[in-house]
Order: sequence, then structure tokens, then C-alpha cells
Amino acid sequence: MTERLKIGLMGFGHIGRQIYQLALDSDQFEIVVISDIGHPEILGHLLNKTLGDRQVSLEKNHLICGHHRTRLMTADRPTEIPWDVFGADMVIDATGKFRSSEELKPHLHNGARRVILSTLPVGEIDRVVLRGVNDQDALASDVIVSAGSASTTATALALKIIGDAYPIAHATMTSVHAYTSDQSLQDYAGAD
Repeated sequence: MTERLKIGLMGFGHIGRQIYQLALDSDQFEIVVISDIGHPEILGHLLNKTLGDRQVSLEKNHLICGHHRTRLMTADRPTEIPWDVFGADMVIDATGKFRSSEELKPHLHNGARRVILSTLPVGEIDRVVLRGVNDQDALASDVIVSAGSASTTATALALKIIGDAYPIAHATMTSVHAYTSDQSLQDYAGAD
């Protein structure tokens, strides 16, 4: 059996819980620590709603599911988590809050060898990798990588298929989707 990649997960919302579930079903990955500002009891409850037949239990500051044991930490900034203490090989930042290279570098300074961003970055990072579009371009030297976004990936895949058959001079996309946790229910003057 090959050694499993040890993952630190920052942010345990919808995306973080899905990543945890995928890791439970894989022999290649292990979530060793989760950092989130939510109460452990609530995080465990939300995770159990996601897992279906499998259930997690909470033992002090660990989530237990079968033979998987994951440490829970309450922290909300990349500077606060000692990833090396937990042996995390890489960090998946699923908070959606830290999107620039400067905001993500503390993960590296605290022991992670790689950072995967679960959303689009702000500014330059090593690479944005969209599965099925440019994943073959990823390099071992890429340290801070974005997995894009659902809208970006869907659009890029459609454009790739069309672009492989016909030349594309210009493209425009409009994304319409349901209310999400980063959208306000009322108008306000935001940063964007």
C-alpha cells in the first residue's frame, strides 16, 4: 500500500464537507486536520447530513469515522494553523476568504508543501487548473494552485469543445444561480 497524501482542510462548509467525504472513499488521501470557526458539534452534525449511511462521532477535538481520525481546530486565518505539527502535505483552502498569493503563503510558512484554492484567485498564483481543460499543464513546481470555480470550469469546458472544432473570436458568459453564502440578501456597497 502506498503512503496516503495527508491533507489539511481550512474551511468546512459545503465544499470542505464534500472533500472530506471524497477522502473517506479514497485510499490515496487522508484529512488529518480541519480548521474552521464553527463549533465542533455543529460541524459534526452538518457532516452527518452529508454522509448518509456513514456517520461521524466527535471525541473531544477529533472527528471519527470508521478508522479515520481527523483533528478539529478553531482558527480562521492561515497564520494560525501549524500544518507541520499535523504532518499535512498540502492544504486545501475552502474558505473562499483567502484568495491572493500573499494571503495563502502563510499555509506554506506553517509547513504545507502545496496549497489548493477551492475558488478563483485574486491576482497571480502559480496556476489555475481546470480539469479537462488544462490539467495536463500542471507542473510539480506549482505550489499555489486554484481549482477554479463551477462557472469557470463549465464555461471553459464548453469553450474548449467548441474551440477544438471552430475558431472563437470572442465569448461572453452570464452566470445565473441560486443564492449562496457569499451573497447578500439586500443591496449594499461591497468591495466588488
